Formats: sequence, structure tokens, C-alpha cells
Amino acid sequence: MQHLKDLGADLRFRTADDQAPGSRAVQRLGHWLTYFTDRADLAGSAALIPMTSFLSMHWISGQSPLEDEDLATLLAWIDPPRHTASGRDAALAAEDPATHRPAGPATDAAFDNDHLAPLFDAYARARRQALAQEQTRTLQELDRLLATYLQPTWDLMWQAYALLQALPEAKSTARRWDHERTAFTDECLHLAQDGRPRPARDQAVAAAVRLAHMEHAAAAFAAERTADDPFARAELRTTGEAFGGTVTAIDSKHTLRGPTGRPQWRPRFTVSTSDPLRMEPGRLLACHAYRKAGYKICEITPADGDTLVELEITAGMGHADRPTYDVLPEDGAFLVFTIAPDSYRMPEFPSREQTPWTHGGPPADHPDDSDEDTGEGDGEEEQ
Repeated sequence: MQHLKDLGADLRFRTADDQAPGSRAVQRLGHWLTYFTDRADLAGSAALIPMTSFLSMHWISGQSPLEDEDLATLLAWIDPPRHTASGRDAALAAEDPATHRPAGPATDAAFDNDHLAPLFDAYARARRQALAQEQTRTLQELDRLLATYLQPTWDLMWQAYALLQALPEAKSTARRWDHERTAFTDECLHLAQDGRPRPARDQAVAAAVRLAHMEHAAAAFAAERTADDPFARAELRTTGEAFGGTVTAIDSKHTLRGPTGRPQWRPRFTVSTSDPLRMEPGRLLACHAYRKAGYKICEITPADGDTLVELEITAGMGHADRPTYDVLPEDGAFLVFTIAPDSYRMPEFPSREQTPWTHGGPPADHPDDSDEDTGEGDGEEEQ
């Protein structure tokens, strides 16, 4: 991913020459590489997903996370060949660069030195001597060599794609895909209306906004995954970021006075849980069984080894005169609650003009030396 970032940064700042139409296409390629790599930093984005990361989200191998970055060995653990005794044996066989060649910025040094370098030297020599036929022959040989070298990785990509296609689609996928399409459309409009490349370095406010967006995306994606995936819920329950329990009491008549004085229907219920709880009253929650409802922790009470959590339904229950009783859980039901995706709020950031000059704002006002002369004598610099 870093290789694509660096390549995009290099290409998007190249000068576009009207006399060379291809230069504008190169600049545009750099712009889109930067866009896709920036989107890849946002959790849940579908713009650019490393295949190894995608597979690791759904399968666990017997390797370390660093070893899982190799597509050949990771797929060997996940989907070993039928003639292989185990995924471990398949992964050991996949470590042979002669049969499972690495592809990417970090290639096989032996391949680079023994095969690529001689062809590059031959092409450079033919170019110096103006041997057109020799140049063409060398380029054709280079094309065949790279096609042969990259074909195993290409086949592995399609094998991984088939495995992922066989998985059931998560309920929140459609929402994230719609959001991705909207972001892509906005970027196309930016290119049509402005088209200026992103700066090499973000100003302080822009960097803070980008970081906040990344934190928001990570929190929302984690909450959505938890609602979609029971294994993700189980993992968060062990850390106290989610809890599961049995509904022990329901107050379906509970109401509150709204700002205008009208009663608002806010049913409450109590959940008994034995999970570790790292939440406080006021925390907004979501439940996988009632996706459109919202909940708030009202009170947490330890009781006989378990913990009683009183929850209030804050969204999805309709109005007091037209209540939606579908959001009310049944007595004795087992539910799992996680942090709500919308519980994260974007902070307010100052404009660039309101930041000090040290953070990209307007330059500092330097007072006249005659007005604020704190030195002695004729103001010479101290030695």
C-alpha cells in the first residue's frame, strides 16, 4: 500500500504539458492512486482492499499476522490443495519462491538479478546503439517473463475472490457500498470543477479532520461488524466493549417529559449479564436483534455475581400516540449490546484563519521594534 501511496504522490505533481497529451493522463493516474490509497486508510472502505487483509478478517491461519501478508501461504492455510495433508504442509510448500513467486514492490532478489537485470541491460545497450529490432525483441521477452512471473499471483487472486464470494453478504455491506459510491462521485465532481491535486502535506486543521474521519470510520465499522458477525460480538464481549445477557424485567409504560412538555414514550428494560462491563451510564448502544433501535444505559447495578443493566430505548419505537412495539424485547430473551455506530460525534475544528501561524494560519504580526524595545543600549544582539 505504501508503494502505491508513494507512486501516486510522485505522479500527481508532475507537470502537465499540452504538447504531450500523455502527461495529463499520468498526472490523473497519480491523483486516483492518491484517492484510492487515502480511502484505504478508512475502515470499512471498499475502494482499495488488500486481499490478504480481507482474507484475514474472515479466516484464522496458523501463522503470525506478518506471515499472513503473504498471499500464497495464507491461502495455503485457508484453502489447501486436496492432495495436501494439512494447511501447514501446504503453507510450507508455498514458501518456495520457485513455485509461489512474490509479486509486488518487494520481489525475489534472485529473479531481479538473474532475469530482469540482464534484460534491462540489453535494452539499454540496444537503445544506445539505435538497434530498433533488438529493442523490440527485448521488450517482447520482458513481457513474456513478467507474464509468467505474475501469473501464479493472478491465479491466487481469483482463488481468493472465489472464497470470498461464497461468504454470505453482511447486512451493512449495502450501506457502506452506497457511501463509497457517493465518495467516488464527489471526487469525480472535484476533478471536473477544480482538479487541483491534494497538497503533499495536510495543514494542521485538514490533518485533524482527516484523523477524526478515520476514528469515526473505525468506530462505525467495528460496531457494524459486531452487529453482523457473532464471532466479532464474542470477541468484544471478552474485552468489555460489548455484553450479552438475559432480559429480566420490562417497563413498557415508561414515559418522559419532552422539551415541550408532551410525554415521550421511552420504555425501559433490565438485562442481567455475567460479562465484564467497561461502560458507564449514558453510553449509547445498539443490538444486533433490533437494527433500527437505539438504547442508552440508565443504571448499572452489581448483583450476586452478575450485573444488572437498565436500558432505555431511545430510537425506533415510534411516537407516544403511535408506538412501535416490535422494538420491545421479550422477557427471557438473550441479547447482545454493543457501542452504537452513531455514538461517535465529530468534534468542531477551527478554520485555517483561526489557527496560529505555526499550524498553517495567517502569519504572526511582528510589532515594530521602536514600540516594544526591551533591549538595552542600541539594541545590538547579545553575544
